[in-house]
Amino acid sequence: MSYLIVCDNSEYKIAKLIEAHKNHIQVTMYPDEIKRKFGIKQQVYEIKSADIKHFATQIADIDIDVALLFELIDDTTSYIPISDLSNLYFGENYNQLQMTALLFALEKQKINFDNRGDGNFKKSTDREREDKQLFANKAAAEAAEFETYYNSLQSIYPVNHDHKLPNWLSGISIHETIRLINRPDKNSILYKAINQFCIDSGLSLLELFHIIGKIPNLADFFVQVFMLENFPKGLQHTNSNHQAKTFTHSTALDVFSIDDSTTTEIDDAFSVQVTGSGYIIGIHISAPALNPELLDDVTNNISTIYYPGAKLTMLGPEIIAKYSLDQGITTTVVSIYFSLDEEFNIQSYESKVEDITIKTNLRIEALEQLFNTDNISSHHGYPYESELKILYNFANKLEEKRGKPSVNNLFIDYNFSFNGQKIILSPRIRGNPIDKLVSELMILANCTWGRMLTNAFIPAIYRVKQLNYPVRMTLTPDSHIGLNVDYYTWSTSPLRRSADFINQHQIICLVTGNKNYFNSTNHYLLEVVEKFDTKYTKYIDFQNKMERYWCLSYLLQENINELSGTFLYKTKVQLDGLPLEVDTNGVIAPRIKGSQIKIRIFNINLAKLSFEFKILD
Repeated sequence: MSYLIVCDNSEYKIAKLIEAHKNHIQVTMYPDEIKRKFGIKQQVYEIKSADIKHFATQIADIDIDVALLFELIDDTTSYIPISDLSNLYFGENYNQLQMTALLFALEKQKINFDNRGDGNFKKSTDREREDKQLFANKAAAEAAEFETYYNSLQSIYPVNHDHKLPNWLSGISIHETIRLINRPDKNSILYKAINQFCIDSGLSLLELFHIIGKIPNLADFFVQVFMLENFPKGLQHTNSNHQAKTFTHSTALDVFSIDDSTTTEIDDAFSVQVTGSGYIIGIHISAPALNPELLDDVTNNISTIYYPGAKLTMLGPEIIAKYSLDQGITTTVVSIYFSLDEEFNIQSYESKVEDITIKTNLRIEALEQLFNTDNISSHHGYPYESELKILYNFANKLEEKRGKPSVNNLFIDYNFSFNGQKIILSPRIRGNPIDKLVSELMILANCTWGRMLTNAFIPAIYRVKQLNYPVRMTLTPDSHIGLNVDYYTWSTSPLRRSADFINQHQIICLVTGNKNYFNSTNHYLLEVVEKFDTKYTKYIDFQNKMERYWCLSYLLQENINELSGTFLYKTKVQLDGLPLEVDTNGVIAPRIKGSQIKIRIFNINLAKLSFEFKILD
């Protein structure tokens, strides 16, 4: 049985040889029997002993005076083999036991000797010893600091009722906490200690900080992380006193909007006029683009950001209050009127900037109880029933002409609301007459304004979708095959999206004959085109993250662990009753769209936004 001395990261160890190969050796370490592989050059020498245990015990009994050896060596430039050092220290009759004891002793003398890792050592110069001592002192201080952090975490985890955060931890600000979790300085002792504790305890940094109370509210923390990453200086809003000129007031119109009860940025409304030959349908859009002082907010913030229970608006609350089409106010809008025959065919259209008075804000929650598929063919006498049915018939005509549905009839919207600490989840099926009416009229307005700008050679931001390519923003007019239209711009939500605001500025210039429209090199125009999709994707990802958090919190709140689900595509399953998907890839074979399945949810982890599941059928 053959034993060796091997060098393992500058440390010398005893190993039992298993196999020797051309470039490496296979060994088991002594005494823990762990199998290892070493390079040939890491083998220092073979041990000639029949009893390795006795050999190792005898090494420990040999006292080495390293200081004496240090004094005996004059050369500080050359590496000296351990055999020569043994000869110098023990005399020429030294044995292998003594040599190994000296090898192990010198290995520990990192300040007085340089260890080359192959059994050769060099005496350090005075300057080298001084530098090594400083380094050793620093390492010792860092080790002590590491232990302080680590031990204080150990003292509060697992958490007990009377635990108190150590001063160093309670003193870390929320910004420092976010950086420590998301973008840490991995060379800092603080991070190393916390990270090692997390490895040892099987937790992520976020889990640990949440469990010990450093991050008491995960939802707030996720929002703070998003804000710090996307708006490090905070969400900037301009408070502008800009006064736009007044326009002709269309006093004869009965204008109404259709939004849910939580909408505060009402940027579209409708009017219906019955004529002798058909109808005139008016689509009226709030006109914040009349105010050029808002351009910095628009290009910096890009869009209103929605997430359960809250939103971060693109424009400030004072500006929204000024331009939102709230009931009873008179304000300036960009209108487009479509003249229809009695069969709802478009005969002509015109666009204008005008002042109107908003008569009513219809709210979807109340309206859809009356205006729905079941009641559409009956007369009930509710406000705006006649106008709504005219708009709905027009929407059906538009959808038929496009050959594409404007809304997904199978899609369910979920609204999160909160009553104190209680999460309330309210589903709403999309595809009812209200959704079709609003969607089709917005598509019509956006396409028509896009065509008008194209024909006038005024730059616009187009929303383009080509076969096998994702939807994108571009200054080049092109089709949107998803909607089956030639030109499609976003222009109908200028209070909520930057592209709509920029396009509305161009539309206003076109309609009023103003030549001060943005040219194709305008920095505001280019910034929105270049940044919108990237930023908007981040906003949607954040919204989805917050939705996932509140979905999992809702399951815990309601103690729900078994749900049914519907296959959307191959292995993707939409759980019933909340906006949460499960990927069954690798668990069961893909199933056809619409197939039902039952799933058990368990081990929900809110910090990781994760859960485990089991198929029940």
